[in-house]
Amino acid sequence: MSSLLRKVAARLEILDVLLPKVARQANRLLDLVGGPLVGALMLSAGIKTYRDGGSVGWPVAGSALLLINLCVAWRRLARHRKPTPTP
Repeated sequence: MSSLLRKVAARLEILDVLLPKVARQANRLLDLVGGPLVGALMLSAGIKTYRDGGSVGWPVAGSALLLINLCVAWRRLARHRKPTPTP
């Protein structure tokens, strides 16, 4: 029974090391895909609505949302970058 507990403990230690790394990579992926994707979809829906006779506010709102989401993703990714070493 103790060998089984040792194996489980060893696997949990591996998970303690790998889980934060996987979580950081998932966070980066969601920052890149989540926000700008929603903005791009809103912009495309706004352009389609405008072409069908809708208000010009829809494409304007979609482009504003896309730009804001791109700025947020850029700032978040800048935090994840490694700083350049000073000579």
